[in-house]
Amino acid sequence: MNDYLLVYEGGDHDWMQKWAPEKVESVMQEWGAWFQELESKGVLRNPGSALAPGGAVVSRGGKGFVTDTTMAEVKELIGGFSIVRTESLDKAVELAQGAPFLKNNPQGRIRVQPVFEPPT
Repeated sequence: MNDYLLVYEGGDHDWMQKWAPEKVESVMQEWGAWFQELESKGVLRNPGSALAPGGAVVSRGGKGFVTDTTMAEVKELIGGFSIVRTESLDKAVELAQGAPFLKNNPQGRIRVQPVFEPPT
């Protein structure tokens, strides 16, 4: 079993302000139900979180810059993350396909990346 990082890319960080409160509540319930499903299967390691606007980019020597949006300098906006634990990348991809993120962000995508585990 390995951990896999699910990175939600291409979302709209202002979606909660743009959508009707009923729609926001419905989407939050979808996320809660999905996390409960993953937890019941024993594969949810960390539900993670959405990322708030703002932040900084740091490079070697501490030189970098502050931004007014989440990683706007990269092509794809990173909206949040979760971590699942499963037996294969294929299984992690299958789990990611059930995320409410894809349903609510037609242009969005989920990067599924194995978490490095040093040999024991």
